[in-house]
Amino acid sequence: MRKEDRSGELRWVIDIPYRTADGRRARYRRDAQVQTKAGAEAEHRRLVAELARSGTLKSITATVAAETAPLAGYTFADAVKHYRATHMRTSLKATTRASYNVWLDSLLVPRFGERPLADVNGKELALLDAELVDDELADSTRSNIHSVFRSVLRNAVRGGFLESMPAMPPMPKVGRKKAKPMRRDDYEAILAAAAPSAKLAFELIAFGGLRPCEVRGLRWPDVDLKAQTLTIRIALARGEETTPKSHHAEVLPLCERMHNALERTKANRKSPFGTVALTAYGKPWGDSGLNQAFKRAKKRAGKSGWTVHGLRHFFVTELFRNGVSAAVVQRLARRGGRSRRRSATLTSTRTTSAPRSCGSMARAWKRPFEMRTASP
Repeated sequence: MRKEDRSGELRWVIDIPYRTADGRRARYRRDAQVQTKAGAEAEHRRLVAELARSGTLKSITATVAAETAPLAGYTFADAVKHYRATHMRTSLKATTRASYNVWLDSLLVPRFGERPLADVNGKELALLDAELVDDELADSTRSNIHSVFRSVLRNAVRGGFLESMPAMPPMPKVGRKKAKPMRRDDYEAILAAAAPSAKLAFELIAFGGLRPCEVRGLRWPDVDLKAQTLTIRIALARGEETTPKSHHAEVLPLCERMHNALERTKANRKSPFGTVALTAYGKPWGDSGLNQAFKRAKKRAGKSGWTVHGLRHFFVTELFRNGVSAAVVQRLARRGGRSRRRSATLTSTRTTSAPRSCGSMARAWKRPFEMRTASP
């Protein structure tokens, strides 16, 4: 029994070579009926017992029928339980799990939970979506609900709860919002009004492009002031440590302003292994702490229109304003499907060319940035 890759999908395969009663070689090889480790092991045990009893595995039609018959007995709630125990735990980030659980608990399970899984299909999703439109839910919210619904059913197919994926209605079209760009004077005013404990975190986002969860997970061993780099290894969200969004450790260059801010903070650090950005109480920032601190600073500065994530937008737009090429911006911001994976490969700490790649990015980035990044 082993796993095999089928067009990018791992499948449990049962492979039993044996000899028949007359000494001929024979082999039983097929995908497990239930695509979980426990289900495949149980099926393997039944086949071994059948082989010991009859000496062959050629006549198993009745056994297969008996195993596939229970598929009709599964409900949507069973599929959700399996989804939470498998795909949700192994493949989704903590923030994604939290948002998915909201829609599962408040909408999908109460509506479909006791329904036979085979009856929960694209038609039911289309009817639900029509009700969501009547309730005037945003297109992005409806799209999120579609994603949760489809993900549960796809996982049910992989787990053997459902024979095949039913046809689904089109995903709701979500238009792009026109973002209000943060100018340099806006940022400096907000930074000047920010609490001293929040300034380092804001600088890391605005001049390093870190995500708030990556700021919360940054440790001093990941900061190399001598080489002028920092390594993104951990993202901290919902109290859980996980990998960054790219799933790779990534090396980023430090501009002079970030370097100076980190050097000042390093002189007063309590532990060489501790968290870099701390609250006024010397504790790591919570999930909403940085955004709340940003809102307070923004209000004191008389500004409006952004969240703390707007500092990452400022990082990207400031690079473009200073003439940095789109390719370098993509690498520094670590964004965009294929380009993000390529960036992670080029700057991964496991790649021998990481220092060279990081250096080339720094040279293309630091010159225009440093012309206008004098410390306030």
